Amino acid sequence: MIAGLIALLASLLVGYLAAGLFARRIRRLERAAHRIAAGDFSEPVVDGGKDEVGQLAAAFDDMRQRLAQLEHARREFIANASHELRTPLFSLGGFLEIMDDEELDPATQAEFMTTMREQVARLTKLATDLLDLSRLDAGRMSIEHEQVDLTALAEVLADEFRGVALSTGHRLAVENGREIRALGDEERALQIGRILVENAIVHTPAGTAVRIATTQRNGSALLTVEDEGPGIPPEHSGQVFERFYRLDGAVASGSGLGLAIAKELAELMGGSLVLEPGTGKTTFALVLPTDRFEAEAFPRENELRREPSLQ
Repeated sequence: MIAGLIALLASLLVGYLAAGLFARRIRRLERAAHRIAAGDFSEPVVDGGKDEVGQLAAAFDDMRQRLAQLEHARREFIANASHELRTPLFSLGGFLEIMDDEELDPATQAEFMTTMREQVARLTKLATDLLDLSRLDAGRMSIEHEQVDLTALAEVLADEFRGVALSTGHRLAVENGREIRALGDEERALQIGRILVENAIVHTPAGTAVRIATTQRNGSALLTVEDEGPGIPPEHSGQVFERFYRLDGAVASGSGLGLAIAKELAELMGGSLVLEPGTGKTTFALVLPTDRFEAEAFPRENELRREPSLQ
């Protein structure tokens, strides 16, 4: 009986100490959860245990890191969007003040009016891009899955940008062979094509060629836009689809959102937007499925890869 009582007391003591240690670990996790909920992601969640509590702490720390990345991206997104809005507004305000000067000659006034229209167009495009991103993040972008004639679509793009190409000195060419059909949304495919052709014209020197082509590869239909500019360095190839990303020294004529929107639209159609490898030129390819089974399979995979909304 005495040995039994001693064993019981020892068991109770060991159990009490173990329960206290376990409770302290749980309280550390609780405090970490409150810190993360309050927006403090600076302190890591550490637990040296190998049991379930240790695994839970590791999951908490992974969540902390991902939330910190999303918070950083959100702050950067807001800062960039504010800058892109403020620049044309500041420019418009300055021109409006100058326009009050009655001594301005008609030629100068006409020049100022042209510049102001360009800034208004820039604001309109930025607002449209931000609205598209908002719809994409919220999952409210309407996408059709129908037969799209990429060969005819390439001709439409060439007709739309032929005047712009002439004014900038670019040689715009269409290289179409046989009819290429894909499954997607014709209006969204045109939107992606416009983004690619506009980027090719804006970011390449005058006198260079911009080629629009359609082809088939590995059972998929491709719409490619190729330019003869300086090309994109390999170390930047993985970042060109990020929101507001620009290469060092790139012409700051757009919002930096075009390729990000184009990539997400391509994925919603069950395809992809890729930067083709190459030196001395830049080739972007819109890759779309050619049958409904492939189109229905890809959106589910893209949805699983989609990051939580930054809004």
